[in-house]
Amino acid sequence: MIRVYVVDDEKLVRRGIIGLIDWKRYGMEVVGDSGSSEDTLRFLQEGQVDLLFSDLEMPGLSGIPFLRQVREQFPRLQVVVLTMHQEFELIQQALRLGILDYITKSQIEEENVDAFMMGVQKRYLEIERRYQRQERKVETEEVYIWELPDSGQMKGAARELEGQGLSFEILNDTSYLFSGTVCLETLKKIAAGFDRERSTLLEITQVQGVSYDRLENILQSSGRKRLFEDREPGRYCYGYSYEELLKEQGGCTREKVLRISMEMAFLARDESYARGLEEIRTAALSAEERIAVFYHFNLHWSDLSGKDISRYFEETGQFLWWYQWREWFHEVRRQVLLHLRGVDVELEAMESIHQAMSYIREHMDRDITLEELLRLTGMSKSHFSRKFKEITGKTFVTYLNDMRIESAKKYLLETKQPVYWIARQVGYEDERYFRRIFRERIGENPKQFRENNQK
Repeated sequence: MIRVYVVDDEKLVRRGIIGLIDWKRYGMEVVGDSGSSEDTLRFLQEGQVDLLFSDLEMPGLSGIPFLRQVREQFPRLQVVVLTMHQEFELIQQALRLGILDYITKSQIEEENVDAFMMGVQKRYLEIERRYQRQERKVETEEVYIWELPDSGQMKGAARELEGQGLSFEILNDTSYLFSGTVCLETLKKIAAGFDRERSTLLEITQVQGVSYDRLENILQSSGRKRLFEDREPGRYCYGYSYEELLKEQGGCTREKVLRISMEMAFLARDESYARGLEEIRTAALSAEERIAVFYHFNLHWSDLSGKDISRYFEETGQFLWWYQWREWFHEVRRQVLLHLRGVDVELEAMESIHQAMSYIREHMDRDITLEELLRLTGMSKSHFSRKFKEITGKTFVTYLNDMRIESAKKYLLETKQPVYWIARQVGYEDERYFRRIFRERIGENPKQFRENNQK
């Protein structure tokens, strides 16, 4: 049970707080109460208290000085502040000192106290578990850690483990920890039945004497990175030594990933692709950074790959491991090379034309001249026009108009903006000219297209 001590200078208020809350419901029991800071500190020194519910306005030492002294003398003691009003500045100071939560006395009499107390219980147990992990050390040379995809599967997994008589501990909200003496074959059979493409069974060696807290931290950092890189389809068991994870290198930055992946040589040459893909695999990217960086890669090559950018998150939203991204990179490259097949253009010219294509996409909302592109690529007019036609199959003007019309189609279907607004967004100042070009390419005017294609 969580041992609670209640502090308030008004005895009736203390009695009310103690009587109104069903402490047992939250795994708690009240072991004492007082009306002064002096009595409270004396009891804390002599007795055992886990959680303090305390008013900050009391005779003698009170307020933030009292709270600071409690935190200094009893750093493991958790505190919930009782306050008469929402005193913002006082509460902010208390939160900076590390209190668990705060509640107004009037809220205790209201029905929502149950949700508050459930939250207090949850946060208390999380912090207590963290303290225990810091103090406890692994006693065996190796441990096994079963990582589940989400916390919703934890209860079902626990029932299976208990049914097979396997001892385990909770490492965090989605992981169980087993000592090296567990029956590994039985554990593997159980883990195999729980979403083996997303769950993982880890064996970590050389961990004797390592604190639980340190073990979890290393798993969340270099362990997660290694697993992302090493994971392969159908295989859910992996083994690492603790020393190996400690020496894990960071990998290249997102800036370098973008630089590598946006060079024409990366997709055009096999050796450059293999070397670049390995750097991307081991890059120091979080899951969120990876999604953002690879989106820019996808956008950069979309003119040649033909991939629909709007489907990127639908395509990649369920990716967890590198092998899934690897196949996705292969497909983008395949589409680009398919587009360039039979194009007899040297790599340097190909790079320059693709640079021009990206420039057109980024600036199509304004007037773009051929002279701009010639300055950008450093090519002569005749050389640029010939290479541009060879790679894109279109003249510069046709390519620009086609790109503008495709963007206009998306605006028409995905917004309710008027046609004149859409025309300007895609680079046409003259609405009538935009309508004529649109009809020539699509076979109907913008209004008809919107009416006939909106769901």
